[in-house]
Amino acid sequence: MKPSRQTVAVIALAVLWCATVLWGIGQLRERRQADVLLQNKYGRAFYETMQRTKNVEALLSKGLVSGSPDQMDAILSDLWYNANSAQENLSQLPVSHDVVARTSKFLSQVGGYAYTLTKSNKTGALSDKDWGTMQQFYQTSVSLNKEMSTVERESAAGAFHWTEVQSGLNRQLPQGSVSSADNSFRRVETQLHELPVLVYDGPFSDHIEQMEPQGLTGGTVTLDQARGIAGRFADLGGVTVQQTALANEVRGKIPSYSIQLRTGNKPADAITVDVSKKGGQVVSLLNPRTVSTTKLSDEQALARAEDFLNSRGLTGFVPTYTLRGQNISTISFAYKQGNVMIYPDQVKLQVALDNGQVLGYEALGYLTAHHQRVIAAPVISAAEAKSRLSPRVQALSERLALIPTSSKGEVLTYEFKTRLGDDVFLVYINTQNGEEEQILKLLNLPNGTLTL
Repeated sequence: MKPSRQTVAVIALAVLWCATVLWGIGQLRERRQADVLLQNKYGRAFYETMQRTKNVEALLSKGLVSGSPDQMDAILSDLWYNANSAQENLSQLPVSHDVVARTSKFLSQVGGYAYTLTKSNKTGALSDKDWGTMQQFYQTSVSLNKEMSTVERESAAGAFHWTEVQSGLNRQLPQGSVSSADNSFRRVETQLHELPVLVYDGPFSDHIEQMEPQGLTGGTVTLDQARGIAGRFADLGGVTVQQTALANEVRGKIPSYSIQLRTGNKPADAITVDVSKKGGQVVSLLNPRTVSTTKLSDEQALARAEDFLNSRGLTGFVPTYTLRGQNISTISFAYKQGNVMIYPDQVKLQVALDNGQVLGYEALGYLTAHHQRVIAAPVISAAEAKSRLSPRVQALSERLALIPTSSKGEVLTYEFKTRLGDDVFLVYINTQNGEEEQILKLLNLPNGTLTL
């Protein structure tokens, strides 16, 4: 019996409906994927803009402190690059041009200022007029970054989504999420006052990527020896190791055994200790347990870190910088030889603020750079080096410090802690020729100190 025409029509309509539904679902899925890609694109552009504007602020502040022609040339070159990069990424955001016009103008002027000054300033010393211009740019960049951070928080809180902003702009609708984003950037604009008319994680840690290890001595250790070293080094916090096993073998600059000390059945009940095959030195330690409360002060955490180093035979270290987060204190130490801070020889520890247990240890810098150095006596005095500082800064303290150079070498310097207004900088003056080698800006945050 043949189906009636009505039945055939119903079946055809059902097939067509199903096909339409499937097509619609496919289109919806593709649209969502496209929205995600677009959202990620705009998100990257915004965060890159924000990172570059932060770099602009840091570089402007360093320019205010620098008294060296060579340093100033490097600062101005980086300033030009970061200002232009920030402006390029800003132009990729789906925000109307009139909303970001002043921000774009500011970045353009900073880049033009840096370029012009590089070409016209042959002595390296800023005139009073140029210094005043740079100071005004710096103050403006501080305001800019404060408002950019507010925009970041609003975006993270869902006040607007970049793809919605884009679709709204395409329809020219000044409402909803579009006005939210526009208002956020308009607030940025209001912080940029009339512009002048133009004509980590402690200092010195990046150098270790380019060096060959010098701190490893002794013969090759076996796997059983590495297990014993890991067990003796780890801070177990009163628990018992139930199993010691080889997790994997680490290749690279310092070939190591990665030893896992299991203290229970949970994923977090595993302490990982990397032990170098040459010399049996502990390269790193990681205990992933969660720390839910803070009971110890920063001073108590520092005392616990120092006790840990001394008990493991790691003596001669001086604490440099700290950072606190998630109820854990991260403390950087540098080796001290005689009266000289040896910044290339660094170790970092993480101390749990609930009971003082050492949860993290990293000694890649120390094992890469450490060796007994013959340090030449300074040619110029500390007083003479101090006279090379910019007359606009106030010197707070001084000490000898060995710092790495970009050419994989090391140079002995006087480290001057200085102040300009509310900002604090470390300025490094070469002890042999009085040249300004490096400037670092100290950021005193609620949870510790960082350097730029």
